[in-house]
Amino acid sequence: MDLAPSLSRYFQQRGITVSVHPHVEETSLSKLCQEMGVEPGQMAVPIMLRSRKQAGLMAVVPMDHSLDLDRLMALLRREFSYMDSAESSAWFVDAEPGADPAVAEPYGIPCIIDRSLFQLPRLFMRAGSHRALISLDADNLRRLYQSCPKAVIANPSQLPADLMLEQQTDPASINSIYTALDQLQRLPAIPAMAPRLMQLVSDPETPAAELAATIELDPSVTAQVLRYARSPYFGYRGRLDSVRDAITRVLGFELVGNIALGIVTGRAFDVPQTGPLGLRAFWKHALYTAVLAQSLAKKFNQPGRLHPAQAYLCGLLHNLGQLVMGHLFPREFSLLNHEYEHYSQCDLATLERELVLNGDVRHFIRLGHDHLGGYLLEKWRLPGPVVACAQFHHATETECPEADYVALIRLCNRLLAQRGIGDMGAPQPQWVEDSELLPWAVAEQVLNRVMELCPELDQLADSMVA
Repeated sequence: MDLAPSLSRYFQQRGITVSVHPHVEETSLSKLCQEMGVEPGQMAVPIMLRSRKQAGLMAVVPMDHSLDLDRLMALLRREFSYMDSAESSAWFVDAEPGADPAVAEPYGIPCIIDRSLFQLPRLFMRAGSHRALISLDADNLRRLYQSCPKAVIANPSQLPADLMLEQQTDPASINSIYTALDQLQRLPAIPAMAPRLMQLVSDPETPAAELAATIELDPSVTAQVLRYARSPYFGYRGRLDSVRDAITRVLGFELVGNIALGIVTGRAFDVPQTGPLGLRAFWKHALYTAVLAQSLAKKFNQPGRLHPAQAYLCGLLHNLGQLVMGHLFPREFSLLNHEYEHYSQCDLATLERELVLNGDVRHFIRLGHDHLGGYLLEKWRLPGPVVACAQFHHATETECPEADYVALIRLCNRLLAQRGIGDMGAPQPQWVEDSELLPWAVAEQVLNRVMELCPELDQLADSMVA
């Protein structure tokens, strides 16, 4: 099927002539634009909205523009919100999911068109299939949209027009996006306690009592540190009444500091709790990765290369970019969360690149949670291994000075994915299993011991969300 049947009938009845452009099956519009030589501004994209009364509306804008929702609502004097992909696809009963056509009338949907589309000699769009595009010349375009209101409802992207994120290996392009991130002025500030914790942990002369006193200023962090220290994993059966007890009797100075640092850092973000990318799933994966990374680093037993306490913090914060994304772009994050739930066989990095979005936000999302997390952690001046693990844990290879920590986190993710925790769809290069850090069989033995802690870790993850 190159065209949805509803569209074929509609075009024939209205005498509208379209050109069909077959292509190899592809879900990414930006890739199609590159492969077919179509400028993003020539691609019409439908954005599905719902009113408070659940009435649908299609807004059609160029791919390189972002919908100005505030202007649209002021123009129509109604409030709208974005539909997710499932809601949107439900309107297009004979179209493939994700191939929604920018044609509303055959499906009984009200529609409004951005005026800039009528300045083009030819316009391209999807037609219900991932195997063909259609295009219309100016005359047929006017005939197609003759009954639809036209208005200025979208703004051109403020980023360079050729900045397509599939080419993000270009450092100049990445730096342009980082600059745009700073200009958003919505990046969360580092939590007040975090710099003090980093200062104390980095100073070997800091007494345990001073670190304990700093942590105990926050009752919730104190409770979580003590809960962790009382875990059966550490085998301590005595009484623990204070953070100082946890430091001196069970966990040690650096690990307690890093546990507290990870907790306060993760609390800087306003992100939904539910879904595979929500706070509950984030903290579960983070804690399992942290404990496993710490355990594997101990088993590796080469402190000059891997410090268990540092490995713990790397595991805890390596996916922080998910929280950054959810905090900065809640609408798009909600859509990504929904897509990830329904396409769990796909890895998250691929979904981020291929999610159909418009305007500047798509550049930030397609940059990926790994780059977003690494960028913010570097701005917050967290330790180099923590930054590297956030930025490179999806990289096929890395030659950075912190490569051992990155390899360790990749190994943890590979092991946990086998148990249904984390990104099950992520491709795992052979070097993960061939890692010189530990033989695979030994790593699996360590994993088995960590998995015995499931009830305690799940309870601790729930307490992080509360």
